[in-house]
Amino acid sequence: MKLEQKSQQWLQCAAIALAVATSVRVGWAQNTNPTNTFDTSASTTSFVTWWGPPSPTMTWDSTSDAANDENSGSVRYEEAFTGTAGEQFMTFFTIANRWGWDGGYILDATTYTNFSFDIKLDPSSGQRVANNDYGPLEVGLVTSANWGTIYLPTFTIPLSATNWTHVDRAVVPSLANIDKVAGFFFKMWSNGAHTNALVFNIDNVRLTKPTEEVIIPPPILAIGKAGTSGVKIIMDDNASQWQRHGISTPSGGGPYLWASQGSYPVSYSCAITNFPDLASHAGFEAHMYLVNGDTATTGDQTSGSPDWNVPDIFIFRVENRVGTVLTTNDTTITTNYTYGARAQIQWKTNYPAANATNVPVIVDAPSAIGTWTVTFTDSTHGALSGPGITATNFTLPEDVVLNNFSPATSFLQVGVFKNDGANDGHNNQAYGTFSRVTFTGAAAAFDDDFSGPTLTNTYAWRKTSATAVQHIAPNTAWMIDWTLPALEFNPEIAPAVNGPWTHLAYSSTYQIGSIVHALVPVTALPAGNTAFFRLIKRPFTKLQVLMPGETAAPNTPSGKTGTPDPLFVGFPVNVTVNSVDAVWNRVKATDTITLTSSDATATLPADAALVGGTATFSVTFNTADTFTVTATDVTDDTKTPNTGSPTTATP
Repeated sequence: MKLEQKSQQWLQCAAIALAVATSVRVGWAQNTNPTNTFDTSASTTSFVTWWGPPSPTMTWDSTSDAANDENSGSVRYEEAFTGTAGEQFMTFFTIANRWGWDGGYILDATTYTNFSFDIKLDPSSGQRVANNDYGPLEVGLVTSANWGTIYLPTFTIPLSATNWTHVDRAVVPSLANIDKVAGFFFKMWSNGAHTNALVFNIDNVRLTKPTEEVIIPPPILAIGKAGTSGVKIIMDDNASQWQRHGISTPSGGGPYLWASQGSYPVSYSCAITNFPDLASHAGFEAHMYLVNGDTATTGDQTSGSPDWNVPDIFIFRVENRVGTVLTTNDTTITTNYTYGARAQIQWKTNYPAANATNVPVIVDAPSAIGTWTVTFTDSTHGALSGPGITATNFTLPEDVVLNNFSPATSFLQVGVFKNDGANDGHNNQAYGTFSRVTFTGAAAAFDDDFSGPTLTNTYAWRKTSATAVQHIAPNTAWMIDWTLPALEFNPEIAPAVNGPWTHLAYSSTYQIGSIVHALVPVTALPAGNTAFFRLIKRPFTKLQVLMPGETAAPNTPSGKTGTPDPLFVGFPVNVTVNSVDAVWNRVKATDTITLTSSDATATLPADAALVGGTATFSVTFNTADTFTVTATDVTDDTKTPNTGSPTTATP
């Protein structure tokens, strides 16, 4: 396929981003329009309740079909809502549909354009209190990537849905993990809005692609400074306003809430270096949670939401303030600020699945950026200090502290909270960076400025998300971003616009929504620190076999350097197989590879999949002679096999 140059952009004396790309025309090799029309009782075999409470019952209903087909049916949901706070359900089923959590069929939905289903409400259902509808039904796709989710636009069920109603939602190729679809989910967060049961039927759940060929546009490359080193916590494009992420200390041996096992004063402090602007991110929040480990679970340390889940918690939070309504005990305070930040101290005890409503401190500040410190002078008294504010004292009830907090098992979580569906991670803007977290005054004190090579260099922090929580090391120079899909596109770097171009050795990558972010360390830059970047399409066309003693050398005639080391009969050696383009550049692929050898007695490994475009296989020659090893792509026979260099085995 011919490469077509699309755009160039550069930063004088610093770096140049050069995008070389082509559109991708996708054929029809894949199964089209996977559909569940619920024709038999077996069609609900894989339905799973991911979480509640309460948990709905999901049964095959032969009496109701969207097309009035007497030989078909639908799936009937019965959810026993009672009007209790926290009520919700999350259900899903798979395309393979053989059993629960069945990943037996994975669909690359890159070229699919629509997700649709039919729904009908039972008239006995109760509509939402104070709303003329049956509530927001969240819908989307479930992926094989750690059973992740792809949220599509929420469907608010109208009162007219007591008749069969068709629902259609757009699917775009830039959605994260859209090439790994394993099933479909239906979810509702009621939180007491439904005071009686919600009963509905769903039929004809399907993904569809158009009748004409799909043309996928090329990715777009961008470059920017990596920003301040520290822990960068990003909100992704999940539509939920309740999303929060952070880092937690382990419980047991971690910091103590109130120092019955330590001395006073004790202080908790976080330095916020980056925070999104107020104009576009009202309500965006940073926080410190001090959690009673006795009534929390291990999962609360990595969930990001102990503020809601756990019954006993102390909270510091600061957020961009605009049009805020706050409640402090029995008094409602309404404000209408258009700039600055608002900081609060909150706490709750014996109150799981609910927000903290006790607010002893509310204070306004010019900005969230700066160092915030909570200091306890004894077990029930303390003060909040921060940028641009006067230290403000607070008092906690003594019986609450003594009866509901256990210092020995507590943990600290530092993070950010979206608070509004608009505060997603588009353009990588909705994030906060913590450049330092400290705990002082007790035996378990620590001071972490995140200047080590990893997040756990100083302290054993736990992440709530592998992608949303990123450690930006001090030597990170640039961040290179590109949009998805970017199948077979690879980033390269050069000291001049005319090259020589080499693979970009970024320190790590992460994906938020439809954008991949690559962190480029100073050590990856050419001499003089002037660098040119580009994305280039390198399609996977063939395999490469490297014997011990050989090293990959892309853009050379043979694609490798060195000569095979002599081997010994009966001793296993590692053979490397790479997926490469026409000029031997490694290309990411996950195809399954099989090995054969000219040594009929050789001990060969089982077939295995490439990981990131490479795999290592153990091979043993069992006869003294000169032999070869050949790699063949089991997944796609259009990829050219490769035979490695002849290698001599000696007794």
